[in-house]
Amino acid sequence: MSDADALRVVTLAAQAEMALVRRDAVAGPLLAQAARAAAGTPAEQLLAEAASMVRDEPDREAIRQVALSLCRIALHEAQAEALGAAP
Repeated sequence: MSDADALRVVTLAAQAEMALVRRDAVAGPLLAQAARAAAGTPAEQLLAEAASMVRDEPDREAIRQVALSLCRIALHEAQAEALGAAP
């Protein structure tokens, strides 16, 4: 993964996290977009699972909290990937 790709995943995961915090309706699509961008990285599975949960039950608070936790873990994974990819 290139540096630019890693930074893109970090940015998308951070946007998805903030959408979850704000209870914004775009959280699910942002998570899905971040998962696609993270293809082949450890963050991909976490983001895809969070997107699936939010898509299936968007109004349940417990689901939102779990998705937020998964997103935060994925964000840390993406940041580690970005830092490891730096020259």
